Amino acid sequence: MEVNTIKDVIIPQKAIGADIGWEQEIAPIIEGYAYHIDEEPAAPASPKEISACEKRLNTTLPEDLKLFYLRFGPAKLGEILCPLEEFVGWSAESMESYTAEEQEVLKNMVVFGEYLGNGNVWCFHKQTKAIYYFDHDTRPTINGMFSSFYEYLRALLIFTQGEMGSHIEGLEDDCEAIVASLVGQERVRKWRYFGGWG
Repeated sequence: MEVNTIKDVIIPQKAIGADIGWEQEIAPIIEGYAYHIDEEPAAPASPKEISACEKRLNTTLPEDLKLFYLRFGPAKLGEILCPLEEFVGWSAESMESYTAEEQEVLKNMVVFGEYLGNGNVWCFHKQTKAIYYFDHDTRPTINGMFSSFYEYLRALLIFTQGEMGSHIEGLEDDCEAIVASLVGQERVRKWRYFGGWG
């Protein structure tokens, strides 16, 4: 796919695993972005690799994340989705500078993605499977952002299409406005501009 106008932007509507045809809905975005950055699409993960990852982390992956990786693997998108072998929990040493309350959350965090490789990472909670954004240098540091991987992915896919259409003046801003309408301006500000809540 090519993104030349806002009408070309696909706003995913089909939840992963819950709706028939979810793969076909988002495949053009994933394939189009790989072409845009001149890279081959990532290879899908195997059930064996998923199982090994879950065993190593001593938890199950969120079901929608698992299904996405089985179909698309660590897809090339506007942010980094880590290969399964790079999913990692927080070590005790890395939590020492946080409050007891923050440590309680961090010990349940599994990193699965990165925002532009700047030290800010995306995590899922081992128990609730909710998605958290860890901002390494701006308070609040630990931010509960989405109730599911799909909610994060949906927004990321829209941002990714904005990047694909960055040659069109204002299109990235239009895509950001779509995401803000879906998840709220405060989340977008924290995510994209390293700001605080409120």
